[in-house]
Amino acid sequence: MDGMQHGLWEGLSEDELRSIQTTYPWTVRRYADGTVLALMGDPLESLIMIDHGSLSAEFPDPQGRLMKVETLQAGEMVAGPVLFSGEATLPVQLVAEGDVVVRSLARNQVLQLLVRYPCVLENFLREAGDKINFLAEKLRMAKFHSLSQKIAAHFLRLHTEQRSSEIRLGYTIRQLAELFGVERPSLSRSLAQLETELIVCRLDRGCYRIDVARLRSLLESP
Repeated sequence: MDGMQHGLWEGLSEDELRSIQTTYPWTVRRYADGTVLALMGDPLESLIMIDHGSLSAEFPDPQGRLMKVETLQAGEMVAGPVLFSGEATLPVQLVAEGDVVVRSLARNQVLQLLVRYPCVLENFLREAGDKINFLAEKLRMAKFHSLSQKIAAHFLRLHTEQRSSEIRLGYTIRQLAELFGVERPSLSRSLAQLETELIVCRLDRGCYRIDVARLRSLLESP
């Protein structure tokens, strides 16, 4: 259904989706490119979900410059778990990238929805866990200086988890670029260089065969 294409609703029937869309008092807003939807520290009183477009999640660094944390795409929720924290305020600034449509639902209504639909509660908790893992890995990547080392560290972690020299990525190239704090073209060039050097070999979309020893050597280089 239009406006309800979120992972949060996975596992629901069309009738259940229709009921959620019509029974609960959603607020739908549209924003033009470059609009600041909310500032870091603003009270978070509703669940915010992106129906169309994307949002840049940013926060100021110690020098006062804005640093992009990630790009939130259509189908994602904004700071969902924070809504139920002891101090529910936005941890980032939200800026529209292109025309954006978002829908929101007040916290008390969200609680009722999660209680009524256990599969939605499970989806909510899964997305929250995935987000925590992503941010934790992003912090881990910050200690590596070069992009090639960040790729090596991430691929080696997947090798350990999947127990294979043929690894499957859990993120898209866009998400990987945000994880490493670089633009997508830079990541694509670095991956292409590693393929040229036969350190990694792309087998399929999101699947690579890696030379574990050479990745470890790359990680240990100054």
